Amino acid sequence: MSFVSKVFSKTALLVGSVAILAGSLVSAQSMIQNCKPGYVAITYDDGPNIYTSELVKLLDSNGVKATFFINGDNFLQLNDSVIAQEALKDAYNSGHQIASHTWSHQNLDEIDGSKFDSEIVKLEQIVQQFVGKRPAYIRPPYGAASETTVKKLNDKGYQVIEWSTDTKDYESHNTETEIEHVKGSFTKANLDNGFIILAHDVYEQTTTDLTKALIKYIKGEGFKFCTVAECVGQPAYK
Repeated sequence: MSFVSKVFSKTALLVGSVAILAGSLVSAQSMIQNCKPGYVAITYDDGPNIYTSELVKLLDSNGVKATFFINGDNFLQLNDSVIAQEALKDAYNSGHQIASHTWSHQNLDEIDGSKFDSEIVKLEQIVQQFVGKRPAYIRPPYGAASETTVKKLNDKGYQVIEWSTDTKDYESHNTETEIEHVKGSFTKANLDNGFIILAHDVYEQTTTDLTKALIKYIKGEGFKFCTVAECVGQPAYK
């Protein structure tokens, strides 16, 4: 091999290695949006709430395990609310996944240092207090997470989750409208994909009519249900 050929070969190898490394970094610093093919994970944000325990019963009666991205201080305060505490334990004891949505629903891109750490650690501590484990999954409030924020969360041992499908249950509280959002998302995607659905257990209509409609539609499309941890294939807890 000539000197020029050797130089070209080494340069190409270096460029290729850099590209692979860059690709890995982007992947590591991106939020996870989709489930594994053929599966759907229903997720609920902002609880636990007064409707959560009844929602758990509904899910259980249909053989569905969901993922709850919880706050410590949002609609209810986990420190003080027995209802919230019991709902958290009900969900965990029924085999649903408990994940972090931060302590008080702060935009993680807008805080740093001790404030950032407190949002993560305080939620970990209270989950540990009531279920004996610390979550390994987090959904940043508002779905807001820059690459820097995602890396910080990855470094703290978290899988960072967004969603593929938004029910927009915070807008209409109308089941037909919300299911149309879901159908639209599924139609635009390859149905061989998997989906992570965003909903909120702080709305009564979501925890009753919408959840029933979601289960019926998803089963009708031939998908199986799973938790987000099962989507990703990594442990739910640290």
